[in-house]
Order: sequence, then C-alpha cells, then structure tokens
Amino acid sequence: MAQPPRVLISRPGVLTFEPSHLSKREPMGRFFVVVALKVDGEKVGMARVDLEGTWVGTVLRAKGDLARKTELSGDQVEPSPFEGVPPEGALTEIPEGQRLMRSVVAGRILTRADLETIPLIQSGDKVRLTATHESLSISLDTTARSRAGLGDRVRLEAPGARRTVTAIVTGPGEARLQ
Repeated sequence: MAQPPRVLISRPGVLTFEPSHLSKREPMGRFFVVVALKVDGEKVGMARVDLEGTWVGTVLRAKGDLARKTELSGDQVEPSPFEGVPPEGALTEIPEGQRLMRSVVAGRILTRADLETIPLIQSGDKVRLTATHESLSISLDTTARSRAGLGDRVRLEAPGARRTVTAIVTGPGEARLQ
C-alpha cells in the first residue's frame, strides 16, 4: 500500500469495504482502488486506496544486436527474470508471423512496439478472394490495394470494379470475406 486511505465513519456498526474500480487496467506501478464504505450493509462513503504494484515473471531480451526485419527465434533471444514494472508490451514469448521493424541492441527487452507483421500480400499482388456462407463458396481473383500479413485486413479490388472490399488474409495470396 503506497498510502493508507482516510476513513471517516460517524456511526457505530460493522464496517465493510466493497471494491468499486481500479484507476488503470494493469495494476502495475502506482495506481489506486476506489472502495465503497458500508456500515451494517448501508453505504456511508467512498475511499481511495493508493497502491503500488509490480509484476514478476520472465521477459525476452535480445542476446545480441538484431537487424531490422529479423524474424525472432529462440537462439536470438533469452528469457530473463524480471520483477517490477516492465516496459509496455514486453514480450514473454516469441510471436508467430512477426519480425523486427527496427534494429535492436543486445540486452534490450523486446516489446510489441518493436515488431511488425510479416507481409504476405503486397500492394499490386494477385489475391484469391473467397466468400463462404453455409455450404456455398464463391472465389474471385482480385488485386491487393494494400499490404498485409496473416490475419490482417487487406483492401482488394476486383477486375472492372471501382470500389475496394476489405478481407482477412488467410495465407500468401489468399483472403476471405468476413
């Protein structure tokens, strides 16, 4: 507890606390909890409790300098014990379908901000678009108007069409309508 709450009770009875909400989603670093104060089950006020939280676990660090566009593998990173408040988005495991979007120096904790999706489709590529509804499946050859990786949204244009549609990339040169 970083700072004890001020509790002013003006009547006798059984005091209980009911949590109301946290000041932030991840209880790390300094944050507070708001609690309702109840005497004999009747709400008599609110109190703020200031807390400080830490995280204990393992993060991934770069073993050596890593170049931009490197696909991470187990021999390039090392699990490192960590206690405290990790950098936002710190990696605890190697994500699939991602690569470094910038160079990283040895010893640095890797985060989601260091990564980008490996593009499976580039703008101008031919893409097989499939739309499925129950037992009906329709496929059409289209042209990509944006780049995207596995599971990302991609803009596609059908031959002779003036408007684009958005689909989800399912593999190299393949996408499906949502």
